[in-house]
Amino acid sequence: MLEINKIQSIPLQRGEGRNLRYVLQVQDPMENDPFLILADDDFAHNTFADHPHKGMQTITHILEGSLTHYDSKTGSGGRLSKGDFQIMSAGRGIVHNENPDRGTSVRVLQLWVNLSSENKKQPGHYQDLAKADVPAKEIKGGRIQVFAGEVDGVESQLELLTPFVYAQVDLEKGEKYEFPVHAGYNTYVYGLDGAFEINGESLKAFDTIHFEISQQADTFSIEATEDMSLIVFSGEPIKEPVVAQGPFVMNTQQEIQEAFASYRNGTFLEGAPY
Repeated sequence: MLEINKIQSIPLQRGEGRNLRYVLQVQDPMENDPFLILADDDFAHNTFADHPHKGMQTITHILEGSLTHYDSKTGSGGRLSKGDFQIMSAGRGIVHNENPDRGTSVRVLQLWVNLSSENKKQPGHYQDLAKADVPAKEIKGGRIQVFAGEVDGVESQLELLTPFVYAQVDLEKGEKYEFPVHAGYNTYVYGLDGAFEINGESLKAFDTIHFEISQQADTFSIEATEDMSLIVFSGEPIKEPVVAQGPFVMNTQQEIQEAFASYRNGTFLEGAPY
């Protein structure tokens, strides 16, 4: 059974037009490797107007509401609604925005996944996965949805630059499930709703668990003490230096300075306007 490293309850930060819980922050990126940030974010229109990213991926899971997105590099965008999922690969640079409709808000989980030094050179692109197309498996008293990666024989069709798993587990009260974890993966659980036990430890919505990394494939146990939902995100560490500042995630401070300079002088998108 996978050993628990840390359990935390994630506090709510209230602001004008925004209610936020930072599940992960860029304080010790090597501990979180390959992940950087996970935000449970409820925000209003124009919270995220045009802004750049470079050197990482943003993974967006819509929990409530909907949003439109657009970027000036590809010249396209789209709409994401409740239950939809998106991987945006910033690669060597992208400028985009994310907005719920005026007068509304949207609640999302946004996970930042790091890229290797080679994949930081990739062009920016998107992959969307509609709610209706999310691979799922019915289990006793519940269901698993696999948005990215592979779990228990269920595999998402999304292509991954950094190998990781993002899955949702829903269980009825009293039901149990053994969640399988790939060898060498860095694994977290975040509670969305209800109450449950992980390896016998009692948790509830907005609690998170970080597990120790096992070099062999392993499992952890989930038991629902109420009807519950949780998210599992688990990934293969990149094991490269990480320097993160604002919207940019690179390997050195010099690369960060170059990213900010190119954004200021208009060369960030290799000649494309923004």
